[in-house]
This record gives sequence, C-alpha cells and structure tokens, in this order.
Amino acid sequence: MNKLKLWLEQTMMISFAILVGILFEGAFYALTGDSLESFSVNWIQLFSFLLTGALCSIPTLLFLVEKDYSKKQFIVVLICHALGLYAIVCLIGFLFKWYTELSGFIMITIIFFMVYIFVWVVSMWFHKRDEKQINKALDDIRDEE
Repeated sequence: MNKLKLWLEQTMMISFAILVGILFEGAFYALTGDSLESFSVNWIQLFSFLLTGALCSIPTLLFLVEKDYSKKQFIVVLICHALGLYAIVCLIGFLFKWYTELSGFIMITIIFFMVYIFVWVVSMWFHKRDEKQINKALDDIRDEE
C-alpha cells in the first residue's frame, strides 16, 4: 500500500509539474511575441502528461525507494534515474508531438529539468512533514506512558 501511495503521489506531482511547465512555456511564447497559434495543447497531449507522470513514477519506485546506497552509489543511481526519466519524456514527447522543431525540444528539456528538481524538492518536503508527524505521535505516546 505504501508503494501504491508513493506511486500515486509521484504521478500527481510529475503531472502537475508538467502542466505548470507547459503554462510557463505558453507564457514565454506570449511574452516573447511568438505566435500562440503554434502553441496549442489538445486532449491527447493532456492525457500524455498523465501517462508521462505514471511512467516516470515507476523507475522511482524501482531504484530509489527504501534502498541503502552509499553516497557514490546514490549519485550514480540518481544520474541514471534522471537520464532514464529524460529518455521516457523524450520518447513520449516525440510520440505525442510535444515538439516538432529543435526549439521545442530544447524547451521540453528545460521543462524536464525544472520538473525533476521540483519533484525532488516537494518529495523531500512531504517526507520531512511525514517524519515530523510520526515523531510527534511517538512523543505523544511516550508522554501518555
């Protein structure tokens, strides 16, 4: 159940961050005076954002959950994790036509790294929050005894 909760949490965070990234992309095009006709999102692309979030959550469960890595091993796993997720995003982006030109691919790359950092920061915040709640509950139990 804990892994399912983590998978859903990661899927929602990644999908939300992708949508925010797309919002920033649209704002960037609007502020730079580019034609917004070239920037559009259809329903199948919205579905692909959710699919991307779900697929990108799987490697996180496989490689980064409840594993005891040394610092060097963790760095190597983290780099492999980031590159694997980048490959998933590039493949889904190509299949669902998130980009058609090199400039679009560069924008997707920038959005990917923004999303990757966002998800790590929010995940750490969630885990710290849960840790504080558990410690508070343990302290309350100790006080009662």
